[in-house]
Amino acid sequence: MHKLSRLKKYVELFKRNINQFVSPDVKIKTTIYPVEAEGAVFEFLFNKNNDSSEVVDKTRPTIGRVLSEIPQRMVGGNIEGVKFGGTNLYLEGNRIIIIKGEDDAINWSGNAVIEDVKRVVSTSQGGKTT
Repeated sequence: MHKLSRLKKYVELFKRNINQFVSPDVKIKTTIYPVEAEGAVFEFLFNKNNDSSEVVDKTRPTIGRVLSEIPQRMVGGNIEGVKFGGTNLYLEGNRIIIIKGEDDAINWSGNAVIEDVKRVVSTSQGGKTT
């Protein structure tokens, strides 16, 4: 997914919905990693440095390439050919990495964003929301 308007809309809706669960003094710095193939990767970094910036990184050929080039401990090795489906979450400290594996409109809808936020909040609280 390299349609910038859709990627930015996802970030806008994600931040709007997750801010309900975050202290007012916490800001969210965002990096968008577009890919030429299906999907995209988003990095949300929670901070108290008043940094709510949004950066669009260079477009890479695949999600695997993005993950091999950014700091993360979720997957390793040669992941260039790995195909991601649905939405995958990686929570580490004050950072969330969201991997959207497909370009289907349903995975990028407002309802999908709300479900992604519910999964993040549920996972960070150690439970499951319904």
